[in-house]
Order: sequence, then structure tokens, then C-alpha cells
Amino acid sequence: MIAERIVSRVSVSSLPPSALQAEPLRQRVRSRLIAEIPESYSPWLHLACTTGIGVALLVLGAFEIHHLRGVEVLVIPAVFVLANGFEWRAHRDVLHRIKKPFEVLYRKHTPEHHVVYVEEDMAIRDWRELRLVLIPAAGVLGIVIMLAPMAALMGFLLTPNTGWLVLLTGGLYMVGYELSHLSYHLPPDSFVGRLALVRVLRRHHGRHHDPRLMQRWNFNVTIPLFDWLHGTIAGPTPTEGRDEPAPRAEPSRASSR
Repeated sequence: MIAERIVSRVSVSSLPPSALQAEPLRQRVRSRLIAEIPESYSPWLHLACTTGIGVALLVLGAFEIHHLRGVEVLVIPAVFVLANGFEWRAHRDVLHRIKKPFEVLYRKHTPEHHVVYVEEDMAIRDWRELRLVLIPAAGVLGIVIMLAPMAALMGFLLTPNTGWLVLLTGGLYMVGYELSHLSYHLPPDSFVGRLALVRVLRRHHGRHHDPRLMQRWNFNVTIPLFDWLHGTIAGPTPTEGRDEPAPRAEPSRASSR
């Protein structure tokens, strides 16, 4: 219990990686977190609600978007890039740094999620652990609702279709983020875990779950676009015998000059 309190109250980056990877500590934290899950919790309802938000957005778009023009479709990649940048920034500055008033997000992510799941042991062992991987469906819905004013503004300044596309793209990106993250934490020999794209992205995310790297590298969970832009893609292997981050991976565009 004393070790768990230290992990939850002290910045994880100040602890040696060997302490975070210790199986006895990880198992105690995992057991405590699972024991704290309410009996009424249903992992299938949780997953259905998260997925259902994406389905609802698609249905909404089918009813509200009419006579779509090619120029309006350009908003989709634009929102994707902005969302990817927001994902990178929020993951680095909110989930891995203690900042008011978001301390609870840090605590749920770094001292809990990152202690239970490390690079060599990423898979959930029980479906109830979806609560340790997915954010509450209400949180996903809340983010979609927060996008509504921006979407409405774009719809007013440009076209109604543009506004709806902003809402749909941003909302579906959030749902995709959650489902992507879940896929990396499924057993690698499962149907989803064996998919080629999941294997590639799981390796990227798995590097982030190395305690030596998690504070500085591989912050993108979906497509590592902003990791590439910021040069925060970790090398294929950590520095042997040291508790330091792996050498910085230079963007490929630099090597082409």
C-alpha cells in the first residue's frame, strides 16, 4: 500500500523504471483498480456506448448533409490534422504532467494505466479492464458536445455542410482514438490484435508504455503524424542498461536532404 501511495502522489518520471515494471507492484495496483470497479459496471455497455456515439454521428450526417461539394470535403483532412495535433498536445501536457484542474486525468493515466500496462505486457486480462483503458462514454460525448459551437460557427461562416463535417470528423476521430487505443491493449493473438495495421500501431504505442520513454516519446495514439512533426518517435530499442530515453528519431524528411 505504501508503494502504491508513492506511485499515485509522486511524478512517475521521478521513479526508476525498474520500480514501475516490478511485477509485484503492478499486480497490486491492477488488483486494487479492478476491485474498485463497481459491480454494476458492464464492459460491453461501455464499449457499445462509445461505439454508439460514432454510429449516431454517421446517421446524423446522413440526414443533415445534402448536395455535398468537393471543396467542402476538404474540411475532413483539416479537422483530422487539428485533432491529431490536439491529441499529441493533450497526451503530453495533460496526461503526463500534473496540471490544475486536470490532476485526476494525470492520476488515472500515468500512475495507474502506465503502471498496469507496460511494453512487454500490454494486454488486458479481463474484460472489466476496459474501464482502465477506455475513458467513460460520457467523456466522449462531452468532447463531441464541446465541438458543437465550433461546428456551428463554421456552418454559419461557410456552409451548413461544412459545419456538420466539422462535428462528424471531430467526433468520429475521438471514437476512433478510443477504439484504436483499445485494440492495442487486446491480446496480440486475438482477431483484432493480429490485424496488420493494429500490429504496426501497437508497436508505436507499446514504446510509449516503456517507463523510460513515456514522458517524452510516442504521444500519438492514432496516426503518429505529430510525433513525426515534433521528432518524438522513439527509436526501435531503448538505450541498453540505462534509464534514459532512446535516441531521438530524426524525421525522415531530414535524411532526404
